[in-house]
Amino acid sequence: MNKTSKLVLVSMLAAIYNAPTMATECISAGTSDSPTLLCNAADNNNIDDNRDNLAITIENGAQLVDNNDRPIQLEGANQSIHNRGLVESGSDDAIRGKGVNLSIDNSGTIRGGDRGIRLQDDADNFTLINRETGHISAENQAVRLDNDAELENAHITNYGLIESANGRAIQSRGPGTTVINYGTLRGNEEVIEAREGTTLENHGTIALNGLSWNSTTKTWTNSGATDDEDGVQFASGTADNYGVILGSDDGIDIDEGTVHNHATGVIVSSGTAADSLVGGNGIDIDSLFEPTIGSVRPAGDLTIINEGYIEGVNAIGADVASTSNVVVTNSGTLVGRSGTAIAFAPNQGDSKLILTGNSNVMGDVLFGSGDDMVVFDGLTKSSGLLSTGIFDGSDGNNSILFKDFSLADIFSFEIANALVYLSLGENSGELLSGTFANFSSWTFGTEGTFSSKYLASQFSNPSPVPLPAALPLFAFGLMSLLAGRTRLLNRRNGANVV
Repeated sequence: MNKTSKLVLVSMLAAIYNAPTMATECISAGTSDSPTLLCNAADNNNIDDNRDNLAITIENGAQLVDNNDRPIQLEGANQSIHNRGLVESGSDDAIRGKGVNLSIDNSGTIRGGDRGIRLQDDADNFTLINRETGHISAENQAVRLDNDAELENAHITNYGLIESANGRAIQSRGPGTTVINYGTLRGNEEVIEAREGTTLENHGTIALNGLSWNSTTKTWTNSGATDDEDGVQFASGTADNYGVILGSDDGIDIDEGTVHNHATGVIVSSGTAADSLVGGNGIDIDSLFEPTIGSVRPAGDLTIINEGYIEGVNAIGADVASTSNVVVTNSGTLVGRSGTAIAFAPNQGDSKLILTGNSNVMGDVLFGSGDDMVVFDGLTKSSGLLSTGIFDGSDGNNSILFKDFSLADIFSFEIANALVYLSLGENSGELLSGTFANFSSWTFGTEGTFSSKYLASQFSNPSPVPLPAALPLFAFGLMSLLAGRTRLLNRRNGANVV
């Protein structure tokens, strides 16, 4: 072979070696009524399919990767994806669905340059199960249902990890979304954003990137979370939290419905005092109901049940324009880092606070202008402060109800500087005490309802409790009268607080 022939041969071999490998078509099978695609190669072609009832299986080790386009686009009805491999887009959505009843069962990896999974058009009744080994991620929304009234009734269950680098883990703009989380959801904006009719059940972690919770020390840390972003935000529905929810603005932001933080539940806002007028609440009460379907209107009733731990600038706070009726039942811990545990809006509707069990309220409770009530029912702690701050009823016809105490349990009822300091004793003199403002009536068990003036005339005593163990509580009460009076004057801008 001459020199020229050798050079030609070498060039041909090099061209063959460097030639791009052709992607493999997923194997088509099934019937016309129930078609299937099996993807089992390390490099599979993109899928763009509008056949109804299509079932796609991506095996372990198989890959559908496209740096410039979306690897999977589906437009038929009743389609399904079972992914054990890798579906990845460098700059687009990894999976886009446009048909009704799409279901995705993921135990592999779905990675989007824009969105991981995106639903559009008529893709209602979407179902996603992300298994323990499943990882769904994206630069923007990891799972996104577009702003369309047709995108109803999404059902998302997560056991693994769903995360976004710059956006939301889950964003659903249609009504009737259900999210059940046993794993981890992370995002850089609201971690979950949804609309009306939302159902959330959290047993795992829902947290902004950069926020973490130490279950041993019961403390949170912030290593660079984006400011002013919620852990969970939705218009209406129910949230049952057994796990951890962390936001830099609000932990949970809700218009109307029910939030139940169970005994193992933690809800924290890492917001600062500067956020207190616009957020920074463990649970934030919005003023408007903003649905996908129908008109914006004032938010309706809200029920909050706390058996666990809620912390924020205010543990519970309301937008300044909020007018809804709110009922809070607390047997857990409410911590307001600003000195206010519960801050209702100035024109908040008729609201009720029920303290029961081992209730621990760290800070003031400030009601709005409605006819408000504080109920003490079945407290299991035998001594301590009903709150470290003041219960302030503000305007309206406000009342206190002690279901488990009688007049005989009153140790003292003092009025000073427009505040009432009350101490109660039972079980051989053990004490409960609290400081109150702007409550006109007091009910004790079945013995009747009494005015502040009457109770002061019957139980006022400069030194009502000679027991040494009770002296620190009484001293704290006297100090809180002065400190509380100053706080109230500052917060009410000089308004009458008698």
